[in-house]
Amino acid sequence: MPSSLEAEIKQSSTTIEVPQNVKIVSKGDLMDYVPFVKKGSVRVFIEDTESKKEQLLYYVGNGETCLMSMIASFRNKISLVSAVTDEDSEIIKVPNDNFRSWQKEHKEWNDLVFTIFLERYWDLLDTINDLSFKKVDERLFSYLKKESTSTGKLKMLKTHKQLANDLGTSREMISRTLKKLQQESKIQLKDSYIQILN
Repeated sequence: MPSSLEAEIKQSSTTIEVPQNVKIVSKGDLMDYVPFVKKGSVRVFIEDTESKKEQLLYYVGNGETCLMSMIASFRNKISLVSAVTDEDSEIIKVPNDNFRSWQKEHKEWNDLVFTIFLERYWDLLDTINDLSFKKVDERLFSYLKKESTSTGKLKMLKTHKQLANDLGTSREMISRTLKKLQQESKIQLKDSYIQILN
């Protein structure tokens, strides 16, 4: 990235430190900036206030931003999704005017935005595919594998309720499915973590 663009980002953007489990965007918020994750992880999801149900769309990690935030920012629209920090995070808030002008002025910035756009697009397709064609046990096992380290341990300890929110199901269903996966010797349930066995 050109030093001139880096200087513009530092000059025009605001960096905030956000603890874990803090909502940084709510459905209905006017998006006058695009949030980039400098460090940490942010969970992006849709929620229904009446049923109090959630559905994970994707996670945003270091150097990334949210597809839905980018779309909302193009016309200063409201957000249709919510976002919560999954761990302590640093967020860079890029004003919409700068975000759009840099796309015209800097090829590197435009390439970055296009790459992130495609990555989030594929994430959304994966989510739609899982919801449409996979059973809960398949979705949960796939989720656990994706969220595990090379040793098979889940990267972050999550409650059954958090897993249920990510998969758009109930806590009871998650509990039953975890036991089923353990009986099938696919996972091992520990006191402080989940171990993927195959």
